[in-house]
Amino acid sequence: MDILVRTSQAGSISQALAQSGEWIEVDKSSIPELAMLHGSEGHHSVGWFKRCDDHWYISLCSEDTYRLTVDTEKIKVPHPINFNSVLVESDFHPNPRDRIPHDRSSRPYLITDEDVKFVWGEPITFPVFIPTIPEYLDSCLNRLREWGRTCYTPQMDMDNMARYLALDSPLQQEKLLSKVKNTKQLAEYFTQRQRRQEKRMKRIMERQEKYAAFHGTQGPKFPFFMKAL
Repeated sequence: MDILVRTSQAGSISQALAQSGEWIEVDKSSIPELAMLHGSEGHHSVGWFKRCDDHWYISLCSEDTYRLTVDTEKIKVPHPINFNSVLVESDFHPNPRDRIPHDRSSRPYLITDEDVKFVWGEPITFPVFIPTIPEYLDSCLNRLREWGRTCYTPQMDMDNMARYLALDSPLQQEKLLSKVKNTKQLAEYFTQRQRRQEKRMKRIMERQEKYAAFHGTQGPKFPFFMKAL
């Protein structure tokens, strides 16, 4: 789990954890693969720690790592680890009014949905904050602009958000373009994503035509329909 700390306080926080007797500083290579964030190879962590009495691992990340400040706009969540994927900021749901709670077609779930379990394990006694969606998008865009495609994590996070928040929709795009600082860069991401989707659709259609020509029948149907922007 990545913990964002102020760059000016990163050294003292790392030292305090090591001296607390509750956390052991460890080498990144000793951390089990299941405990690592996929694509975190490019992270420049201040330090890695393992809790003495369980299997919790944390990575202290300075503001320079995420291109995100501790004092940025944040939102409170009930636990650092979620049991189900839910959306905290309901304003960014693709269809907040007509959705049917617990229906798979109405995903993502909202944190306000009844009977959707968010907390995994025991309740916690300390507050947990995460950046808002626009702030985190700006963080991803800042890292991509500086490090390019070699930084895999922000690209993966943006693609996941685009998928689950239906960001191919112009209405959804407009919600975010009016909130982020990197407006031009986000608009370019949407354009590039649309081109990738069109190329993917073209390849599927070409495969179907080849299948029909060879077998004399229509190939498998499209697994999805892409709406034009």
